[in-house]
Amino acid sequence: MMKTIQFLSLFVISGFAFSIEKPNVLLIMVDDMNTMLSTYGHKQVKTPNLEKLKKEGVQFNKAYVQYPQCTASRTSMLTGLYPDQTGVTQLRQHFRNFVPEAKTLPQIFKEKGYYTARVGKIFHYDVPREVGTDGMDDSISWVEKFNPIGIDKIRHDKTTWLGPRKPNDKWGGGAISWMRVGGSSDEHTDGIATQKALELLKAKHSEQTEQPFFLAVGYFRPHVPFAAPEKFFDLYPREKIDFIQSNSRDREDIPIAALSDDHHTLNITDSQRKDVYQAYYASISFIDEEIGKLLNQLELLNLKETTIVIFVSDHGFLMGQHGLWQKKNLFEESVRTPLIISSPFHDNDVNESNAIIELVDLFPTILDLTGIDVPNYLSGKSFASIIDHPVEKFRLSALSQTDSKAGKTRPGFPKVKGYSIRTERFRYTEWDQGNQGAELYDHANDSEEIDNLIFNPDYEREKIKLKAELHKRIKDAQQKI
Repeated sequence: MMKTIQFLSLFVISGFAFSIEKPNVLLIMVDDMNTMLSTYGHKQVKTPNLEKLKKEGVQFNKAYVQYPQCTASRTSMLTGLYPDQTGVTQLRQHFRNFVPEAKTLPQIFKEKGYYTARVGKIFHYDVPREVGTDGMDDSISWVEKFNPIGIDKIRHDKTTWLGPRKPNDKWGGGAISWMRVGGSSDEHTDGIATQKALELLKAKHSEQTEQPFFLAVGYFRPHVPFAAPEKFFDLYPREKIDFIQSNSRDREDIPIAALSDDHHTLNITDSQRKDVYQAYYASISFIDEEIGKLLNQLELLNLKETTIVIFVSDHGFLMGQHGLWQKKNLFEESVRTPLIISSPFHDNDVNESNAIIELVDLFPTILDLTGIDVPNYLSGKSFASIIDHPVEKFRLSALSQTDSKAGKTRPGFPKVKGYSIRTERFRYTEWDQGNQGAELYDHANDSEEIDNLIFNPDYEREKIKLKAELHKRIKDAQQKI
């Protein structure tokens, strides 16, 4: 952080451009995006603008969410508290009903004199039903807010669902689905969001307003129903798509509590997999292009040298690994999330970090990077120093939790909680404190988490250590604020 503050002091003394000491912040949040991105090494999905952002900052390869579901994850990230502290572990819960005095990240910036604005989804929305509304927003956090709505909501009747929806379910927001409604990028909800954000970057330029900004742009994609202009589907011809094959042996050693199956995905065909992959990939590349427009605007307006950019997804997304889809489980692909931070006040030759990061740490880190005091009640820890020194280590483990969704296809299965830690080498998970099973995966030999080693005697010592670490992490994450 010292490097940041020193730079800003020189920046002001030299009289360069304007006399605002506070840097701007552009927070770009996406929905349900995993690390199947070219910037993370994926060989099919094209994300050139995220690659550009990485070259200008630091990409975090081991960033983990605290709860792989929109509401709980976003609440944890934006309050700096764990889900058991905010009380938010279900979709339609609002943290103000549990911790009304908690301050959000944008709220603190607002109190520090920043112009704070939200465009799109930052706090939770039911997608697609609440697109174009405030959703479950936190109005006190913003000076202004904008709710884009485009043809992907207006023409929702063109959605294709993988399987039948629930009776009387008009929207089907929780089911694997996609739509091909054509149109230009500027006609889609997320394209409209970009255009509004570009306007705000120009209108709220610090040189004109003498006020720094905290602009949060929340894209709805690639949340289901996957949607994008047709040109992005054309990037991924179905016949060239490689998809994850089912591995029946993989599921033999997985506890039932971890199997968050949906009825409509249990018998998915290879042809359907290609449709789903194509639409998901198209949605990602669409959002990547929109992010590129934001980055270009920063350059055009000479804001690049005074603006910290954070790109993050609210959680990952399973695409058939372990025979599972979407989120709400504790496998790597569900709880690992993309995260890139670019700060003009930090310069180094290393653009990747393998430090273990939790998204609860983003709150104090962003405050630290902007020179704002970090509240001492936060559970997250600042990793601002890693922006300067990406090779440094940070946490020993990342904690994630969820409630079992096995009951969706297994009537009568108990509603139990699962907690998991990811260390540098291992993932260790317990369901109902182990009463409904446990999992141990060795990432040194099994990065896809195929072989559950929980009963392997060769790993008994590691299991004991990991069990102790997990229970310590759970206890700490449940401390009242």
